[in-house]
Amino acid sequence: MAAWLHVTLRQRPLALCGQLVQRARRCLATSAAPDVTSAFERVITPEVAEHLGAQGYAVVDGVFGGEAARRLRGEVVRLYEGGHMHKNCTHLVKDNSTSLVEKAHIHEAELTLDSGVQAAAPLCSALNTDRTLATMISLFLPQLTLDSQAIKLQYNAGGGGCFPMHYDSDEQLDGRRVTAIFYLNPEWVTGRHNARAAGRSWTEADGGQLRLYPFPGAPVDVAPREDRLVLFASTRMAHRVLPAAAPRCCFTIWLSQSRRRAFVRQAPSLSALEPSSPDDVAAAARFLLHPAVRQHVSKLVYAEEWARSLEESHGDSDTRGAMLEQHHKEVDIIRRSLAKYLPVVEKLAKGQVAAPMQWF
Repeated sequence: MAAWLHVTLRQRPLALCGQLVQRARRCLATSAAPDVTSAFERVITPEVAEHLGAQGYAVVDGVFGGEAARRLRGEVVRLYEGGHMHKNCTHLVKDNSTSLVEKAHIHEAELTLDSGVQAAAPLCSALNTDRTLATMISLFLPQLTLDSQAIKLQYNAGGGGCFPMHYDSDEQLDGRRVTAIFYLNPEWVTGRHNARAAGRSWTEADGGQLRLYPFPGAPVDVAPREDRLVLFASTRMAHRVLPAAAPRCCFTIWLSQSRRRAFVRQAPSLSALEPSSPDDVAAAARFLLHPAVRQHVSKLVYAEEWARSLEESHGDSDTRGAMLEQHHKEVDIIRRSLAKYLPVVEKLAKGQVAAPMQWF
């Protein structure tokens, strides 16, 4: 796995929370809400933004502090235990119809769209009303104009719960540009033996890591450590969640630039992008890494892992079989369409060819 930027930042003081709903008030009477604005102003530095822009992702530790992260986790767990979450589903589009395929053990709640969830999770809701994260990223990455956001809370019950390889969005569908995941898993450590000795609940052996695929770079595994923020390109970073053997909590913030949706152009045809000769390795590499082509190349390169992730994320069923069949058909079409470029694809996969990658 590739190395990645690891930024650890000192904690900031916490500000008192505002109005709480009755249940939250009983649970959190002595609590303080994270100072969201100050935290994001502190952690989104030019260095973090530079890594996000150049590599497609960045990882930052020490965002709100462990105490605040544990209170946020408490709200997510109470939502799950109170039956306020629903099962996450994969959308299978086939023959002009869409089927929903449940992911085993994955539960979620829409914070931005559900006032009931907001009332039951007031600390998490403080994040929903703050726009500092979007502002700071837009400030340091001027190619982005992030002006809206949506937040989803997630509880993975363990038992192998995971996500298949996917991209969060497509530039032709919506305005999402940056995905921000904040992890709420206390005392995630390496080595089950040490964890047992210390009485800790989450270990490397429990899985649940986020795996990023910054192709043509090597895959990157990120542990879901408490108070860790992971940023990546929503439309151009393939990723998955590895099977989790223990409960795993997080929330996701999708940052969008809605004002530019009307100006998104249709992707050009392959014929308009192709180099004059596949023997021109540099030109072929640039073509293969164009955003309109690169997603297909990544699916071809990681075809086996992609299929395995589909199997691991969904229970055995006819619908899962249909998903796998569709995946293999798509891979075959991509392989035939890019047949003359396969030697260059192999060189890219082995890191033998350098080519620029535009993440935003």
